[in-house]
Amino acid sequence: MEYIWAALAVLCLILGIHSSIKLGFGVSYMYFALSALALIMFLVRRWKRLKDNGR
Repeated sequence: MEYIWAALAVLCLILGIHSSIKLGFGVSYMYFALSALALIMFLVRRWKRLKDNGR
């Protein structure tokens, strides 16, 4: 499941960069926010999985 969050983070980052080039940052900032959120979710899920497996 955590790799889906990583893929979503990369996809949103690519879409954000593309949208910034074409339309400007005012339109595309939400892609960057979603990318950051997905990256945080990836890191939290990974930390939790590693913590649970370490018992």
